Amino acid sequence: MTYPNLDRKIFWDTDYDKIDWSKHANAVIVRVLERGSLNDWNEIKRYYGHEKIKDAAINARNLSKKTLHFVSNFYEVPLSQFRCYNSNLFPELHWMY
Repeated sequence: MTYPNLDRKIFWDTDYDKIDWSKHANAVIVRVLERGSLNDWNEIKRYYGHEKIKDAAINARNLSKKTLHFVSNFYEVPLSQFRCYNSNLFPELHWMY
């Protein structure tokens, strides 16, 4: 299977030619979901398949609200099943007087 042909700009902070597409699949998928184009979306669907994409999104530590709602609706998965939806990374703090 040929590697995905993704826009290199998405991986601006990484040496694109050294990406291990299997080992770093979850990171690649999340990066494409957050910053990729429709062509990039089609490429990860072709390369990883829907189940792998859904699992990576469900287990992602961080997703923007827009991406979270897109993936939730696309795969018909309730928001409450997403790790990033349930984790409260920035708890509301009380004012310090």
